[in-house]
Amino acid sequence: DAAHLYRDLLDHPAARRARRRLARTVPSLSGFVMLLAVRGATPGLRHHTVLFPADYDAEFDALFGPAPRPVPDPTVYVSVPHDPAVAPEGHEAWFVLANAPRQGQCGLDWDAPGLAAGYADRLLDVMAARGLDVRDRVLFRETVTPADLERRTRAVGGAIYGTSSNGPRAAFLRPSNRGPVPGLYLVGGSSHPGGGLPLVLKSAAIVADLVGPA
Repeated sequence: DAAHLYRDLLDHPAARRARRRLARTVPSLSGFVMLLAVRGATPGLRHHTVLFPADYDAEFDALFGPAPRPVPDPTVYVSVPHDPAVAPEGHEAWFVLANAPRQGQCGLDWDAPGLAAGYADRLLDVMAARGLDVRDRVLFRETVTPADLERRTRAVGGAIYGTSSNGPRAAFLRPSNRGPVPGLYLVGGSSHPGGGLPLVLKSAAIVADLVGPA
């Protein structure tokens, strides 16, 4: 993560400008993930499914308002690969993602007792209300919270897109792929051009061109 690199790892005069620039930015939102082992097959379910809320604006109020909180009725992304390598025959492996405030945002603590489990239950209820009820078919459930993402990736607050894309110039203000120290390159969602798999792959392609043939 670029913020972790410049704030905690790189003690070099050339990094000061990047550190000051990052200090003026706001980390992006995070995500709450459920990994589910589901008994049986779900007829008609495609690889990717997005379940939208009735009030989309309310989701952003919960995420970015003065008191950020887990979204009561969020957009829910569900990925269910139809691949025998990821689940036993007759079962399914589900990846479920909802937007979430980052760890520590306005004091929000995703490690608070019962918060993650309670929100996972809430997401299952939301999915059921929108036509995907697997509550009696879940054999195993694991949650990954913004706090978990922060610990695993060192991204500030578990921010999954690096810095927030606030304004038309935000993409160009991201940390450069070429670091301020010779031989240092940055790849991933926290550097240019941005977060999400397509842009992360573009980030890798840019750095591959910068480095050149081995």
